[in-house]
Amino acid sequence: MRAVKRRIELLAWLGSRLGKPPGFERVVRLLAPPESCAGLPEVCLARDGSLFLTKLALPLGWHIGFFGSYESELRDIMRAVLPAGGTAIDVGANTGWHTLFMARLVGPGGRVLAVEPNPSVREHLLRNLAINAFTQVEVDGAALAEAQGMLNFVAPAADDPASASGHVVSSGIAPIEAIRVAATTLDVLAAEKKLDRIDLLKIDAEGSEWPILQGAERSIVRFRPSIIFEFDRAYAARGSDSGSLFAEFFRRHRYRLFAVGRNWSELIDASAWPVNANIFASPTAAVKVPGRESSAAALSFS
Repeated sequence: MRAVKRRIELLAWLGSRLGKPPGFERVVRLLAPPESCAGLPEVCLARDGSLFLTKLALPLGWHIGFFGSYESELRDIMRAVLPAGGTAIDVGANTGWHTLFMARLVGPGGRVLAVEPNPSVREHLLRNLAINAFTQVEVDGAALAEAQGMLNFVAPAADDPASASGHVVSSGIAPIEAIRVAATTLDVLAAEKKLDRIDLLKIDAEGSEWPILQGAERSIVRFRPSIIFEFDRAYAARGSDSGSLFAEFFRRHRYRLFAVGRNWSELIDASAWPVNANIFASPTAAVKVPGRESSAAALSFS
């Protein structure tokens, strides 16, 4: 075990300095796959000005521990759109990797609402917030949906490698591991929390992104936040969604959609929706022309 630990520490040291150059992840997976880290204790990683408690045997902890970050391209977008003193909502906050970054960006004068319905994972999220002494973050345990009620939710334990895959079971017989959770809408939650602005909305809900957006429509109209959400065709049936539904929703609300890549974000052609991508929805502003006003909708999906 000592030799394994020494190899893991060397690879992590290299990754923290190299990041993830082409081919390096394959090398690390060969020499130190996540399962090889199962015997290691919890670690505390200092990243982007925050402390993050995790285990290297978990997919998220493995990526951060060996490559220095996770979804850094999304964090670049967050950095660009989330101002000091702003407000962010992290739906599917998991153990807080992006929540902590949002809190750091908005500062003590801002607000972050972290939504995580998995009780075990939520407890780990609270530990990460506590070790950073953030007071600008509020955690809510509801599952967001298109309507209020009760839902079945598959909730893997926080130390399970599948802990980031908790999801709502929308129909049929619930798996034996599912629990019952209270559901609400983002519109109701925003009103309850008396939010007066939303600058960034991030949604990672393993297939429930479409119902969540339906329950957030009033807030989107009122606050015009930048939105980051995940789309995976493999999970789309969970929320009865499709690329065409997203495309029409955001066209109607005057947003431009970009598939987020490692080096840049590419404008999405509504007729060629990606199979699997993180998507950045950027609100377009109204364009004022002397003597008349025109809508920015003409700039989106034209």
